Amino acid sequence: MIKDDFSYIIVFTSHHRALYIYDRLRLKSIKSKLVTAPNKVNISCTQALKIKEEDKETVKLELDRNNIYPTAVFKIIKTSKGEDYELVE
Repeated sequence: MIKDDFSYIIVFTSHHRALYIYDRLRLKSIKSKLVTAPNKVNISCTQALKIKEEDKETVKLELDRNNIYPTAVFKIIKTSKGEDYELVE
């Protein structure tokens, strides 16, 4: 199995918002991954977006430009059993 190199997972209040910002990032050639929110971070929506460390500020600007406010942002911590998540915003 290929491991991804994403550093953060962003959780949204709705599937529509997650899909919309994913599309906006894709159009700007910012690598992201639309995923099902893990049970550990599933706050209000089943969709989440994984992003890379180097794209964090660019993604934040794009969220602000589109008036999309995530429910939470978590840092992805790689473990021997998979992933854990640390709340950062």
